[in-house]
Amino acid sequence: MRALPPLVAWSVGAVIGIAAGTGLALSVQDWQEEREAADVQRRAEVFGQVDDVPAPVDAVRDLLDQDTLVAVDPLLADRVPEDDLQRAEEVLSGSRVPARIAYLDYPDGNEVGYTPSGAAAQWRAAVGQEGHYVVLWSNGGTDSDAVGLEPHYLDARSQGQPGPALVRIAEEMATWEAEPLPTEPAEPSDFDYWGGVGGGLAAAALMGALGIAPLFLLLRWYVGSRRREVS
Repeated sequence: MRALPPLVAWSVGAVIGIAAGTGLALSVQDWQEEREAADVQRRAEVFGQVDDVPAPVDAVRDLLDQDTLVAVDPLLADRVPEDDLQRAEEVLSGSRVPARIAYLDYPDGNEVGYTPSGAAAQWRAAVGQEGHYVVLWSNGGTDSDAVGLEPHYLDARSQGQPGPALVRIAEEMATWEAEPLPTEPAEPSDFDYWGGVGGGLAAAALMGALGIAPLFLLLRWYVGSRRREVS
């Protein structure tokens, strides 16, 4: 069988390489689109899930027994001046969005029967009103979340005396907005860096001209020079 001329052989090889690269790119694009669709489906399933919150423990029930916007653990009541408690209550009563604060003893071990995240979740679930909730712990830490709304990050300083800390937290919470929770996941971004198919082909041609073509010509020159040396 007669061999093809070198120029023809190189041209055929280049065409095959371009075809193989294009086919691979299209396959990768299809795989990426399928992966994004599956990711959206998985995230959509999260919106239908409902957390199973256990019944409130004794410490949380003590908070629920108080018909106030600022509930204080009875074991810590002597730490909060009455004036500060009333001030925090007044601030929250004028909040644009329902807001509540609980001051609770921080659990240092398992013997107290609750964890920080567990007690905060039980309190929010038991109250059940849409709005913002902040637990101020006896060690100065906080747990901020919401029911039916996007939660806010608490910037107010919570360390120091609990009375003034409750007032500072209440004043910040009174400024928080009611941002509804999303009901479905956001669709994948349709942003196309290359500006569509035409832009992608142009970018591929440019990269091929600047990167692949010089390597192709260099390889062709090297192979040709080796053949000339052998002959």
